Amino acid sequence: MAQPIVIGDIQFKTKTAAKAEIRRRIGQYEAGDILSVADQVFFEELFKLHDEYVEKVGVGIKHIQVERDFHRNRCLYIHRTDGSEIDISWVHCVQPASTKTVVSAAFRRSVKERVMAFKSSQLSEVCRCPILDIPLDYENSHVAYTNNSFESLLDDFLGQAGVTFESIELINPSPDDSDQRGILKNPVIKEQWNQFYDSNARLTLMSAEANLRRKS
Repeated sequence: MAQPIVIGDIQFKTKTAAKAEIRRRIGQYEAGDILSVADQVFFEELFKLHDEYVEKVGVGIKHIQVERDFHRNRCLYIHRTDGSEIDISWVHCVQPASTKTVVSAAFRRSVKERVMAFKSSQLSEVCRCPILDIPLDYENSHVAYTNNSFESLLDDFLGQAGVTFESIELINPSPDDSDQRGILKNPVIKEQWNQFYDSNARLTLMSAEANLRRKS
């Protein structure tokens, strides 16, 4: 049975599907081009699956650039905040996700509508990035956590509920669902999680660029 690949908030059913999306994104660029903010977000999440992630990222990522390798194939280079650069193989990153990653993605899916409602409500007013002071729109903005990270929130919830990642059952979404992350099977756990999230998550809206800088 094929195991899913999870890249950030996106879950792919197979390696083939993940590789097709990665190639599509890289294929938009020529040698010397710097990735857009949206693509940098995607590839930074992908790079976290590399077993030399810490060494590759070093002091932090300034930007990611497309180059050509010896065989004239497109490849990616990390340009660090200290001016150094290093190549990184995206192929090496594509590997089946752990149970924790797949389950975490399902919990993210469960609160997706809450996150999107927050984003829409903020954008309904004149909204500017609190860090870079630039106007925000749907495409250039990110919902970020101001206190605990999503991962910390989920760990706290599971501890409070007395359950583990391994004990959470998921339902596969239908093939035509645009969101291929798993669905929480237990309605009680889902409702408890949603209530916990509403009480404890502290959200803010900022530009994607500012959010990337914050994570570096």
